[in-house]
Amino acid sequence: MIVDNPASHFVFVYHPGIFHGKAYTVYDGRPMTNGEVLENWGKWLVLGEPARLEKLARDLDPYVERERIPVIKYDREPSRNLGIDESVMMVYCDKRCREAVWEILEDHGIKLKAWVSERETMEMWLPGGLLLERWIESKGFDEDLARAVREDARAAMGRVFEMPDEIFSPWAQ
Repeated sequence: MIVDNPASHFVFVYHPGIFHGKAYTVYDGRPMTNGEVLENWGKWLVLGEPARLEKLARDLDPYVERERIPVIKYDREPSRNLGIDESVMMVYCDKRCREAVWEILEDHGIKLKAWVSERETMEMWLPGGLLLERWIESKGFDEDLARAVREDARAAMGRVFEMPDEIFSPWAQ
């Protein structure tokens, strides 16, 4: 199911059960803990023009519906404020399943093999991290607002690092 909320920077591809409490960070039939997400969760990155990613999302939607791909999100437009000139599609999965997901992507014409762990991504969005600091700078926040944004990021993502045994709960995007 493609969820395209025009107010969001992202377009999502979810299994329809997500709206009935189904978790997508699942491995071997059970929801993953924060520690498991940090160790095993990640995504294949696919770069391209928004129209190309939109078509790819439609082509990959059946794999999400059949639970062969857990979840996908992609940029509505490039995040130039983060220094990224192309739109990015993120095809999420557990690293223990990533080669099977890669085969699906390869079957759909994807050539560039780029994997990023969720741990790496979260670290880039923590205070001092490359993406958070670029985003703050692009917004032109004064120091008080920048400090508040950093603290919000630390609170949102820090709990994933600080409470490894808790069941992972994604944050709204």
